[in-house]
Amino acid sequence: MKNMIVALIYCALALVAKADVVPGSLEDLARFRKPVREIKMAADGFLWVEAEDFADYGEWRLDTQFVAFMGSPYLLAGGVGKPIKDATTEIQIPKAGTYRVWVRSKNWIKEFAPGKFTISVGGVRSKHIIGAANTSDWIWESAGEFHLPKGATKLALHDRAGYFARCDALILTTDLKYAPPNDTARERRRLTGVSDKLKATDNYDVIVVGAGTAGCSAALAAARLGAKTVLVQDRPVLGGNASTELGVPPQGASVSHPNARESGIIEEAQLIRARHEFRKWSEAFQILARAETNLTVLLNQRVVAAEMKDSRTIGGVRAVDTLTLEPSLYRGQLFIDCTGDGWLGYYAGATYRLGRESRDEFGEDLAPPQSDPITMSGCIMGNFTLSYRAEDAGQPVAYTPPAWAAKLPPPEEFGRRMKGFVSGQWWLEHPGEIDDLNDPERARDELIRITFGYWGYIKNGWEDRQRARNYALAYVPHMNAKRETRRLVGDYMLKQQDAQTGVMFPDRISYGGWGLDVHHARGIYSGKEGPFHCNPRVPIYSIPFRSLYSTNIVNLLFAGRNMSVTHIALGTVRVEATLATVGQAAGTAAGLCLQRRCFPRELGQRHIGELQQTLLKHDQYIPELKNEDPADLARSAAATASSTRTHTEFARENVRAAESHELNTPRAVMFPRADTERFRVVHLLLSSSRKDPVELTLRLRGASAFGDFSATNDLATATAKLSPGGRKYVAFRVDCAVAQPYVWLMLPKTPGVSWYLMERRFPGSGRAYGGDATRSWTIVNNQQYAFYTDPGLRFPTDHRPENVIDGVARIVGANSHLWASEPRASLPQWIELAFPAPVELNTVHLTFDTELNARAPVGPLVEQCVRDYRLACFDGKRWKDLAVVKSNFLRHRIHRFPVVTASRLRLTVEGTNGDKSARVFEIRAYRE
Repeated sequence: MKNMIVALIYCALALVAKADVVPGSLEDLARFRKPVREIKMAADGFLWVEAEDFADYGEWRLDTQFVAFMGSPYLLAGGVGKPIKDATTEIQIPKAGTYRVWVRSKNWIKEFAPGKFTISVGGVRSKHIIGAANTSDWIWESAGEFHLPKGATKLALHDRAGYFARCDALILTTDLKYAPPNDTARERRRLTGVSDKLKATDNYDVIVVGAGTAGCSAALAAARLGAKTVLVQDRPVLGGNASTELGVPPQGASVSHPNARESGIIEEAQLIRARHEFRKWSEAFQILARAETNLTVLLNQRVVAAEMKDSRTIGGVRAVDTLTLEPSLYRGQLFIDCTGDGWLGYYAGATYRLGRESRDEFGEDLAPPQSDPITMSGCIMGNFTLSYRAEDAGQPVAYTPPAWAAKLPPPEEFGRRMKGFVSGQWWLEHPGEIDDLNDPERARDELIRITFGYWGYIKNGWEDRQRARNYALAYVPHMNAKRETRRLVGDYMLKQQDAQTGVMFPDRISYGGWGLDVHHARGIYSGKEGPFHCNPRVPIYSIPFRSLYSTNIVNLLFAGRNMSVTHIALGTVRVEATLATVGQAAGTAAGLCLQRRCFPRELGQRHIGELQQTLLKHDQYIPELKNEDPADLARSAAATASSTRTHTEFARENVRAAESHELNTPRAVMFPRADTERFRVVHLLLSSSRKDPVELTLRLRGASAFGDFSATNDLATATAKLSPGGRKYVAFRVDCAVAQPYVWLMLPKTPGVSWYLMERRFPGSGRAYGGDATRSWTIVNNQQYAFYTDPGLRFPTDHRPENVIDGVARIVGANSHLWASEPRASLPQWIELAFPAPVELNTVHLTFDTELNARAPVGPLVEQCVRDYRLACFDGKRWKDLAVVKSNFLRHRIHRFPVVTASRLRLTVEGTNGDKSARVFEIRAYRE
């Protein structure tokens, strides 16, 4: 039944995706506000008005990021230097009289008071300017006295500058001697009647706090193992940095390694997002969460305390609703901190780290000589925008940055190359001593200052500023997508050397492969030193389970950037796809802890094999581990197929162009020559913006291994002319024999000429740039420039039927671990498992090919993925259908059905999403 429900939800997505409002979408987010409460005069003559209760926000924004620090959500006048539209509401004055109005606000830069505003009451505007007090604290300011008649009265917030003014609440009182006390929380309760009594809630098996990619994956994994799970999230949508609020695309090992995209739950979300063309990941995670009957999702709930059973055991968490400030208590048995900031662990008294470890503590040669509190900065993001968005005004637009904008290094010392100017760059960061953890509003505000300073640099200092002369600043976001704060300490702290040497831990539960990407401690002010502290490439390495649970709180797991790693090692694990797999591991561990009646440390010590095999079963890849699940009936079967592919051919029809790269530096592509021993012609896909034809010389060289660009001898050179205009194939007649296993093609620096990339590279290929006789090449091994050869490349394959039960469900090195049918044999094609004796089964796991060689799914449907299929069993007398599926787009499918007795199990592929072969990585069969 559950499998049927999930299938129906996936089918319904085709309709939902095009609807006006998708759950968790940006349209939902635009309505992110609490229901307007009736504003009533208190018995003692006071009227408390929350700014977030205004009926019409105008262009003010609701900001709930800092509820735990300043006590409330507030309205923010996010603009670009021009006053924005008023926020308005209507209140009822019960008795005519003179009222003093107090406004809680903040002068966010004391020396400049950029965020000034006034209010109007009953159409009368205050003379006092709010937001200009001589303090940067949140304070109450008197807006003056107003003579108000009985009845309806309009309130309005009038922004004066478009520079992020902020308003928390207003108090109207006839007591002209009254001044609000400093304890705003207590006064709010006194005047509004809001109770601080904890709301009773259900008890849960697993409580996951924080719903980024790690938290969502953890909650889904725990729920799928039968645990009653609650996911507590302090934002209005799921996804964290990958959500519709922020929009950082999940990255991982596939950026630097072939066939390394993370599978499991994050791949499920990636495919749902791609299939329905959601812009970000919130909708995909919400769809997955709604399919799980064991999972409750609580949005806009900020955890502010832990209730302890004793000094080592958490009993529950206290949370406050970020919209209503209503407190709640959630009790559970196991807890997973996925907050990113490690708040649950902190409240529970878990051991943690903050800042940089010294070089000597872990022997990390990339660490600083002395420890310090410096952390990596985040970036401001929002509304699908990084730092800012500029728009073409159609005419020249001058720009003078405000006096309070950040003063950035001059062009000759800037130390960075701009890829564009319509939006910002990831390196628009504040210095690392600014505290994103304990002073997050100031950290966000510093990023706003940097944004306005950077736009001033683009308009007035950038060497290509003429490109931006007609552009004006249109939008500046206000959400901080953090990179680093607190890290909780586990039984093991992953360190630099573990990643650089590719350690395979005995208790490994996942892997990484992103570089040791640590940003400069000075942020944008690092000047000529550039944006990185370090960024060396690393091999595929493993992540140990010991880095996922607390060393001193027995029932606390964690996943996300607050996991147990050093500051340097955080540089490689902190990307969202990697963290999602860590989350899946933590959630799976929580589910198994409940089944085994143990805490995480004992699970790791006594049941690590079961954890690893459970992760593999649910499509999480763990390097150098294979399926050894004794319950998998398919492992003892014999596999046969209707046909088998023996070769892969690469010709012009396989080339699909993507974006292009200008030859502003030498560029090259490397690929295996396979069975081809002689090349007659090489065709490159190029374009030219030059006015006249240009002559290009192609150099063809050999290599003994992928990535070896050391050869200086040409096996052949060929010259061809490229005419002006758009993309076209250009033929270079090389006519040469090649004995080495790899070939690389190089074009010299030629401004005005561009070489196109391919949407997908084929295995063993990659591109490089910047090399010459004195400089080494920079290698990008997950992309390839567009070309084809005559004769075409022909690669032998190992796509045997028995690969579906060999224990590995992805391409690893030279081994495909895949069955593929012969493409010249038309579909349908089948693969069959024959059991040594009849077996009883009721569950089958299927894993298809969704091209894990790409950084993310390419297009709405992955061509290689099986679309239509039929699963059937033979009971000794007849074939019986177990599942018939149309329009599949997922990699991992689980089919559950009543118990059957089967001597054979057959998967018949009737259609794919474009490929001519049926492609299957794994088949598992269980009696559960």
